Amino acid sequence: DQPRSRGLGDVYKRQEFNVIKHIVMWRMTDSEDKEQRAKDIKENLEALKGKIDVLVNIEVGLNFNDTDAASDVVLVSEFETKEDLNTYQNHPEHKAVGATYVRPYVAERRVCDYEF
Repeated sequence: DQPRSRGLGDVYKRQEFNVIKHIVMWRMTDSEDKEQRAKDIKENLEALKGKIDVLVNIEVGLNFNDTDAASDVVLVSEFETKEDLNTYQNHPEHKAVGATYVRPYVAERRVCDYEF
């Protein structure tokens, strides 16, 4: 008799994960160039990969859902530790992208950080 698989839940319980996920969602201010501004955010945030060594992975998505609940842009990034996330958030390159491409054109921001 072979033991029955109890599903992925047991696999996750046995493994130790050490990934910090940092997710940010923005709603852009309404403007004629809103779509271009969102593309600029994507391009400049993704360009941080390789410039900030603690940044394990980063992806930025542009929304195609037109419901009222939708955000316009989402950032999903990964770090090895909470300290690495803090380093990223305070890095001059990250701060420059935020000051130039994000904050001036964003009406609303939501964030969620968690360990996986």
